[in-house]
Amino acid sequence: MALFYQIATEYNQLMSTFSYLSSALMRVHPAWQSVLSSAVIQQQLLTIDAVLCQQAALGKVIYPPSPLIFNALSGIAPAEVKVVILGQDPYHGPGQAMGLSFSVPAGVRIPPSLRNMYKELAADLAVPVAVSGDLSAWAQQGVLLLNSVLTVEQEQAGSHGKLGWQKISDALIDAVNLQNPGCVFLLWGNWAHSKADYIDQQRHLVLKAAHPSPLSASRGFHGCRHFSQANSWLLAQGRTTLDWDLTKIKT
Repeated sequence: MALFYQIATEYNQLMSTFSYLSSALMRVHPAWQSVLSSAVIQQQLLTIDAVLCQQAALGKVIYPPSPLIFNALSGIAPAEVKVVILGQDPYHGPGQAMGLSFSVPAGVRIPPSLRNMYKELAADLAVPVAVSGDLSAWAQQGVLLLNSVLTVEQEQAGSHGKLGWQKISDALIDAVNLQNPGCVFLLWGNWAHSKADYIDQQRHLVLKAAHPSPLSASRGFHGCRHFSQANSWLLAQGRTTLDWDLTKIKT
């Protein structure tokens, strides 16, 4: 308990040193605080914070909105994660990015990659295709929807790829790898596949497939059956399975 209060105190002190990222850091689940307040990660975050402040001052529009940058970490601890779905960087169109990989707010047109995910889900588990692209219900059940790069400039895909976000997301993945009793990593696309070497595959299940983008989905994403495989493995480990059906959620 004393350690918990020490970490919380240090984290609160940390937040006071940030500007652009402060509102996002305030929403992080306490169990991630020790990761984000470590010396190396803190310094990297301060560097990113300074760049984002400069860009905002120049009038550049940054997505997702600043309070949602760490949205994936807001409701779940590393030890509670059941499935990790890794993305690359946020959507760069107005109103799309919400801090959860592949997810868009209800009412926003469903992006092609997510539409292909829904098609695979329907083929795999006969789940009806959702009309909303909001994946918050998955996050609430224990799906960590994490992008490697957590911000992007409006209409400039990949524009923040060199800010150093990868060091942060790698540390978050490592926290799940070390603290979680056993979860499923869904690695889609070559970039995500590169993370497999850092995951303890004696304790966790790693499933690889092509990226769900229309450019590659036909080369191994469609037919991968990752959603049913994830539930089967979780059940075998004595963990509760996921209800992937988003049509039950009122939008």
